[in-house]
Amino acid sequence: MPLVTETLIESIYDTVVFPERWNSVLQDLCVSASATSGFLFTATGGVDTQALWARHHIADELLRDYTLHYRNRDLWTNVAAAQGLLSHCAVWRGEEIATEAELHRSAIFNDLLQHHGIGRLCAVTLADGGDLAALQPILSLYRPAGAPPFPDQAARLLHECAPHLQRAMRLRTRLWASRDEEVAWSARVIDGLPMGVVLLDAAVRAITVNRAGQAMIDAQDGLRLVQGRLQAQPASGERRLAHVVEAALSAGRVGRTHRGKAGDLRVPRASGKPPYQLTVLPLSHEAAEGPCGNAGGGPRIRAVVYIVDPAAVAPGLGARLGGLFGLTPVEAALVADLLADLTPAEIGDRRGVAISTVRSQLRSIFAKTGTSRQSELMNLVNRCLMLPEGP
Repeated sequence: MPLVTETLIESIYDTVVFPERWNSVLQDLCVSASATSGFLFTATGGVDTQALWARHHIADELLRDYTLHYRNRDLWTNVAAAQGLLSHCAVWRGEEIATEAELHRSAIFNDLLQHHGIGRLCAVTLADGGDLAALQPILSLYRPAGAPPFPDQAARLLHECAPHLQRAMRLRTRLWASRDEEVAWSARVIDGLPMGVVLLDAAVRAITVNRAGQAMIDAQDGLRLVQGRLQAQPASGERRLAHVVEAALSAGRVGRTHRGKAGDLRVPRASGKPPYQLTVLPLSHEAAEGPCGNAGGGPRIRAVVYIVDPAAVAPGLGARLGGLFGLTPVEAALVADLLADLTPAEIGDRRGVAISTVRSQLRSIFAKTGTSRQSELMNLVNRCLMLPEGP
């Protein structure tokens, strides 16, 4: 009689699109095999492959220590690799590849595993000679050292699950690779924006900062990153930013992402330059689950911070204004001066021309841009500044 239920098979394939459901798959396998914890991981590959990992009853501390210090000193995995068990689909138990005495002498057992109730193993290697060969995925079930070894029934359970686990992992890795390409493309797009863009996770940590945003942070003139978190200076600005970000994250958690829910604030600058203008936009749960919101299973984007520097004039602005509105170089330079908060009188003094000349040029600019007031013109130009720059 098969040990694998249709419900379990369905759950396994659900993980292709919903990787967070690996936890329930591991939980079901643990219950069926009388295991206390489960771990899906890759024996090879870089840190980025951890997006494919999953766990059940594996503590954060255990995962961190294993990843940082013991991944390459894993007795079971190293012996299995030496015996060729990681290059093809195989089910094996800890006692079959290493004696209890060998395990109890190992550093990983004495320093790590026994403190977390791990001493027995039943595992299935999911390598298939194709997409999974380079990753060598392993699904492991564990029991404490004092528990009896896993019986044949547990090994048969993993053997029956193996084809489904392989297919799900194969599809997942293909989707993961596709999403990586999408994320890389998205990163290039936001890098071309003249405004700063910071993508935040639920803990307010910066997942991604585009080129313009990083330049603003590096300037240490009102904005900074502290332990990966975006902060404003001075303290009063930091409190306002924290309040706006938390409001955005709260809105995203309950799906309240309607128009007008974004938070806006100005961040003063020690240099005396015009304050940065920040808009914090929450992402709904659905948007955060999208291909760019959860790249490869990594941290989910919960909010986007847009940063505008009113004092920054994008390179090539004159050419852009000329192309869009037919402004002459002199008129485009006048617009740049207005963006720098100069008055018509100050512009005239700087250029050595009468204010009447400046006003005449301004009327020509109004006519070409379809505006009638300086505020309308600045609003229009600021929108033009949001257009992407060349690489």
